[in-house]
Amino acid sequence: MISVQILAIAYAVIGALLLYLLVATRRSVSFKILTVVLVSGLYGGTYLGLKELQGWPVEEELPKHFRLHWATISEPDKKLNAKGAIYLWIQPSAPSGKLMANPRAYSLPYELETAEKVQDALRQIEAGQIIEGQLALERIEAEATQKNSNELKLDLDPANAAFQEHEAGLEFTTLQRTNLPEKGS
Repeated sequence: MISVQILAIAYAVIGALLLYLLVATRRSVSFKILTVVLVSGLYGGTYLGLKELQGWPVEEELPKHFRLHWATISEPDKKLNAKGAIYLWIQPSAPSGKLMANPRAYSLPYELETAEKVQDALRQIEAGQIIEGQLALERIEAEATQKNSNELKLDLDPANAAFQEHEAGLEFTTLQRTNLPEKGS
């Protein structure tokens, strides 16, 4: 894989060539300024994109079903003004348990309930279990007559006023280990 230093040198060379070409050409000043801004924006985009290439955890939405390989919990620290985070190393999977893509690191904001669930899942992994995770949805039921009540303040889906689903966090379950087939003779 290309190291960050080589990529930085390559961008510096491209920037120098661009500067030389802009000085040597007789284009309009607005074209030259636009070109410099565009190339500078590409530098910034590349820098941010390199974080994902280097293995930094992403803050994207988790897949609906995934296999949990490991996690790290960083608790909030008031002295250091650190908010805390939960880092998951997961691999997207189908509801049947079949793995769908390569593993990836994700970052979640720290929440006590989620941290406790992750800690329980880590104990099960240490015990040799295979842990499957999924985003849990909480179903809130309400009757149409209560919708207009001031006491019940739910944002119900107008297409189906009987219930609404809200994200309630993560759920972890253990998968049964599959035995490998006998070796052929």
